[in-house]
Amino acid sequence: MKKMKLILKCLKIIALVVVLLIAVFPLVWMLITSFKTTGELLEIPVTIWPKNFTLAAYPEVWINKPFMIYILNSLKITVCATLIGMCVSSLAAYGFAKCRFPFKKPLMLFVLVAQMFPSSSVIIALFDLYKFYGLYDTHLGLIFLYSTISLAFSIWMMYGYFKGVPKELEEAAIIDGCGALKAFLMVIVPISRPGIAAVGVYAFMCAWNEYMYALVLTTTESKYVISLGLSRFITEFGTYWNEMGAASIIATLPTLLLFLLLGKNLITGLTAGSVKG
Repeated sequence: MKKMKLILKCLKIIALVVVLLIAVFPLVWMLITSFKTTGELLEIPVTIWPKNFTLAAYPEVWINKPFMIYILNSLKITVCATLIGMCVSSLAAYGFAKCRFPFKKPLMLFVLVAQMFPSSSVIIALFDLYKFYGLYDTHLGLIFLYSTISLAFSIWMMYGYFKGVPKELEEAAIIDGCGALKAFLMVIVPISRPGIAAVGVYAFMCAWNEYMYALVLTTTESKYVISLGLSRFITEFGTYWNEMGAASIIATLPTLLLFLLLGKNLITGLTAGSVKG
């Protein structure tokens, strides 16, 4: 029995290492590619490690290309969309979890079903709508749209989290003179920070990586986001793989940093929401 447990443990470790290597390999290959010269990238056979190690792609991307503008645009849009999504999903989930009103369950299912349609099925209607209201090729239009991308999942996750909050806490706050909104802000929100942080990380990553909506709804290059900026390295004359690798590494840093800072909250929020729901 001890030998079997030891063998199973070793197999689990091996499986985890294999999965980790598969997950990390694209990032490592991207990093290695960014250190190569353009000539070396065209050589056959392909070299694994750079023959002539160089960092020339990074200043080329950062200084000679408008890549910093793309990052600033993405940060502005993503942060605003994340904050809006966190506020809306928290308030909606709290209402679904704690309030009684007609058709509550059908409405919750409608929120979930509405997010099941692929973006390609609604992009034409969104294009016409944005043109009509003057939101086409604007950051404001992308902020409104990006704030809804992860809304359904966020509402359901926060719903499970709020369902686990004891009613006695709200009743004590109301006895102390708090209204429903004040009780939510002063009592519920502080104890639900892991769940709200998880929603924020998920919403940030969804908005940061979105490509199709930005591609269709923006045309001015100075308003491009990071996902569109990466596609600019593919031209009719060829693909600048080393510059694309450097740009991809830079684009990955914000989400990687956010996950390192709030990764524990994300795991806690996800598990707590799933168990309490």
